[in-house]
Amino acid sequence: MNNKIQKIALLGACLLATTPEITNAHRAKPLQNSREAVRFFSHELEFKTTPYGVNAVLDGKVKDVIIVDVRSAKDYAEGHIPGAINIPGNEHNYFDGHEREFKGLRKDKYTYVYCYALLCNLGQKAAKKLASLGYPVKEIVGGWDEWKKGGNRIEK
Repeated sequence: MNNKIQKIALLGACLLATTPEITNAHRAKPLQNSREAVRFFSHELEFKTTPYGVNAVLDGKVKDVIIVDVRSAKDYAEGHIPGAINIPGNEHNYFDGHEREFKGLRKDKYTYVYCYALLCNLGQKAAKKLASLGYPVKEIVGGWDEWKKGGNRIEK
C-alpha cells in the first residue's frame, strides 16, 4: 500500500514537471503589478488626506489650505472641523450644477473637503467639481464621523 502511494505521488510529480503551464503559471504572473500599485497609492496620497493631515494644517505645520465642510448648514452649525467653511451640498445642487466659483475658495491654496462619513460620496462629488474648476483639492477620508471618532478638536 505504501508503495502504491509513492507511485501515485511520483506520477503526479512527473505530470506537473511535464506540464509547464501548471508549474509556471504561478511564477509567470506576479501576485501584484507593483508599478500599478505605486501609481495607485501615489494618486491616493496626492488626492486624499486623513485627520492626521488636517491636524497638521490646524497646528500650522501645513500652510495654504482651506478646509471645506459640504454637510448641511444645520449639521455644520452643530459642530465642524475648526476653521472649516461651509459650502452645503444641498444648497449647490450636490455639486452637479453650473457654478464656476465658490465663495471663500482660492485657486492658489489647497481645498480639503469633507462630508459625513466614509461611505458618503458628497465629499468626492465636491472634490470632483472643484478640481474641474481648477481648484487644488483633497478629500478628507472618513469625513466628519472619522474626525469625531478620533477625538479631534471640534468648533461650533
